[in-house]
Amino acid sequence: MPALSDSPLLHIDCGYGHKHARGRVQLEVAPGEIVVVTGPNGAGKSTLMSTIAGEIEPVEGEVRVSVAGDAVDPASPEGAGAVTFLADPSFFPDLTIGEHLEMTAHHVGVPADELRDSVVPWEVADIESELPSRVSSGQRQRAYLALQLASAAKVVVLDEPERHLDGDWVRRLGDALVEVGAGGAAVVVATHSTHLAGRADRTVEL
Repeated sequence: MPALSDSPLLHIDCGYGHKHARGRVQLEVAPGEIVVVTGPNGAGKSTLMSTIAGEIEPVEGEVRVSVAGDAVDPASPEGAGAVTFLADPSFFPDLTIGEHLEMTAHHVGVPADELRDSVVPWEVADIESELPSRVSSGQRQRAYLALQLASAAKVVVLDEPERHLDGDWVRRLGDALVEVGAGGAAVVVATHSTHLAGRADRTVEL
């Protein structure tokens, strides 16, 4: 199995699209780096994010993530868990926000109270007793971002994470992504937000 160079956590050299390539991206993302992908609706941002995360196969080329120094396909068994992919919020409908928090804490192996402390900036404490369907779309998005980023892998891929957030929360999201990067993760974000684009180390336009 080939090894990635010492710095990149993520290597992208692939065509993206459905059946036929709409374009091709060549990119390496290092630990701590934030790359923002921009472009109009229909440009293929969501398809590219799903391809990078291993949710769909590249039309051509390859995506590789670094796992224990080896370059592996994120869709392979070896790549399982190597990428955290944030797209549409996903919850179990019959579990409360607080139960999701406890489940996430168990998954990452930390006490629930420790995880609860780490997500304080997202202001989800008041909705812990609520089912996801009983809170607003903005609250649901914040809870989703809080739990996913608190348990993120070393490669984090986000598809328009600013949806349902007002300007203040988009700014806080930008701060959170910088913090995730500072922790050593490689971050790739597809966004329409000029604020999030302004927090990037690099921008790729489709």
